[in-house]
Amino acid sequence: MEKETIRIVPEPQKAKLVQECYGIIGAIIEVYKQLGAGMPEYIYQEALCTELNDNGFIVRKELEYHPRYKGKEMKAYLKMDLVVETCIGNVIIECKALTQLTEKEHYQTFGYLRGTGWPIAILANFGASPRAQIERFYNNSGIIEVF
Repeated sequence: MEKETIRIVPEPQKAKLVQECYGIIGAIIEVYKQLGAGMPEYIYQEALCTELNDNGFIVRKELEYHPRYKGKEMKAYLKMDLVVETCIGNVIIECKALTQLTEKEHYQTFGYLRGTGWPIAILANFGASPRAQIERFYNNSGIIEVF
């Protein structure tokens, strides 16, 4: 992916997106407060699913999505850690438990956004210290924007 395809969301639009993700980010922070760093990824994934459900979110775990190629649904699929339904569309949550995120994790998250066409992805790294690393991305017609 070319770096120039990653932009910053303009402020008026950013405020709305931040508001939509507020509860999800709060749940990620709560899971990190309770578990800290050092657990395997699947533990954070399960805890976050529980926290989001307890807060009234509709969450799907390890959702398989078949992208389209030239208008045809593919047999291959994307498998996302968590997908949360919101009023502005599905939000993809990719959970990691690494000491540091790399381009690999960013590209994986960007691929989910482009493959689904959904509006938002949150990359949550629970392996970082002293706090969880949370990055938010917006899919603006195939251009990935940070907010």
